[in-house]
Amino acid sequence: MNDARRVKLPWVDFAKGLCMVLVVLFHSALFMETQVNGDVVGFWWPVSEALSPIRMPLFFFISGLLSVSALGKGLGQSRQRTLGLYYVYLIWTFLFLMRLWLPLSRNGAPAPSAGDLVLSLLLPTSFWYLYALPVFFVAAWLLRRALGRFSAYALIPLALLSALSPLLEPLTQPVITAPLDALKVPSLATHFVWFYLGVHGRSLWDRLMASASYGRLALAAAAYAALVVPMMLFDLKLELKVPLSCLALFAMAQLVALVRMDARVPRWLQNLGSQTLPVYIFHIFLISVISALVKVSGLLQLLQSNLPLSNALLPPLMTIPIVVATVWLGKLIRSGPLWWLLEAPPALVGRKPARTPVAAQVVGPPKGPAKADPVQPGPAQAGPVS
Repeated sequence: MNDARRVKLPWVDFAKGLCMVLVVLFHSALFMETQVNGDVVGFWWPVSEALSPIRMPLFFFISGLLSVSALGKGLGQSRQRTLGLYYVYLIWTFLFLMRLWLPLSRNGAPAPSAGDLVLSLLLPTSFWYLYALPVFFVAAWLLRRALGRFSAYALIPLALLSALSPLLEPLTQPVITAPLDALKVPSLATHFVWFYLGVHGRSLWDRLMASASYGRLALAAAAYAALVVPMMLFDLKLELKVPLSCLALFAMAQLVALVRMDARVPRWLQNLGSQTLPVYIFHIFLISVISALVKVSGLLQLLQSNLPLSNALLPPLMTIPIVVATVWLGKLIRSGPLWWLLEAPPALVGRKPARTPVAAQVVGPPKGPAKADPVQPGPAQAGPVS
């Protein structure tokens, strides 16, 4: 890999930060749908559904792109990406499951069995993205070595697997039942193709960015809207999911090439995109806390009595404070004695943990344009979405 490809490009963190905002917005809208709305469909839920072909495909594409150098090495040299991320998955999945011992968090369902708790740790559940990245990395490593110069052709069956992944849901849902999160094997089947496309698609992405124009961006956005509407109206995810995600990636290549990365909002997104791991982990906890507070405080009735206003305002009003709080929590933990909650121990991964040397600060826009520095993608750079 040449020097240009070792440079940390601003668009990478910008795109990751944008994905994280969309993920938190998605789960905030999901909170409204499941805890507040009843039979009423809120405004932000269909919006988040319409954005689903962008959120995770873009993030996994970037994760695959950032993995190319490491995939050329032995697995023993990439333990931070495999054992390290699985370690973080185990820690936070276990802590998240512990809330289910509180009856309020189970909505009247019985406490989970020990067997279900073990399955939730061994298989992809709540924090499935952290589970997926090590699996995808090892699978891509094996495919590249098994297929050699023909390894890119594996994208064809992987695209077919992605398109057919909804058929796996009825087969996997009975494995782990409520109040635990369902098994996320279909999500892994859906998104591996985008990680693998990132492994093989850097030169294509560079060409798309080099030829970007506002006309192409507008055309891609119009085509996306023309496809996403029938997908949602007629439940055509099986047929349109992969084409829509390809179109979304094309549109994002145009967008990140045209955006002024030194402007205020893009710089804020770059700052956010450089520390996605705590956002991904902690936003789920914070939304769970908000859900509990709404139930015990009587706010639920107030929200339900003003549903149009609640649906329009609450998800976006929740999103930014949650993002800011999660980044602050991540910096606080990394700078203190509990750093091991977000970084695997050195003995496990063969390297020193990336400790944050300064006190925690709330995320905000950088004071100047992002500077180029070497890419060293660890968990926080590879880290998520839903």
